[in-house]
Amino acid sequence: MHELNLFNHRIKIKVRFSDLDAMHHVNNAIYLSYLEEARIAYFNDVLNLSKSSLDFGAVIARIEINYLNPILLGDDLEVLTRVVKFGNKSSDIENVLIVHRENNPIVAAKASTKLVSYDYKKGESVAIPLSVKKAVENFESRKSHD
Repeated sequence: MHELNLFNHRIKIKVRFSDLDAMHHVNNAIYLSYLEEARIAYFNDVLNLSKSSLDFGAVIARIEINYLNPILLGDDLEVLTRVVKFGNKSSDIENVLIVHRENNPIVAAKASTKLVSYDYKKGESVAIPLSVKKAVENFESRKSHD
C-alpha cells in the first residue's frame, strides 16, 4: 500500500445507515457523494477557502470508479485525494477510498475524475487560474507524513 503515501490530503467520512442498499453495503451511487465531499474539502484546504465555500468554479466531465471491496455500516472510511495532472482547462484527480477494519487498511475503491474549470457567469469552460495551479503544485509537492 505504498502508493497511499502519494496522497497528502485525506478526510474521514461517517457511513450513514441511509447510504446502504438492500445488500447491506454502501450503494454504488453514494460513492459519488463521498468523492464530491473529498473534492470540496481538498480544494477548500489547498486554496485556503472557508470550509463552507463553494466558490471553486469547476464542473465534472468524467468520473470512473473501480469498486474493489464493499463499504459497510460502522466502517471507518477515509477518502484520499490528489491532483495528478493539469491541462489548460482541466485537471485529473485521483481518489482512493479506504476502510479501516481491525486496524487494517482495505482499499474499497479507486476513482479518477476529470474536472473542468468553469465560469458560471459566462457559462463556459475557462483556463485554470495560475494561482490555483501553483497552490495545488505546492501542496502536492509536500512529503506525506504517513
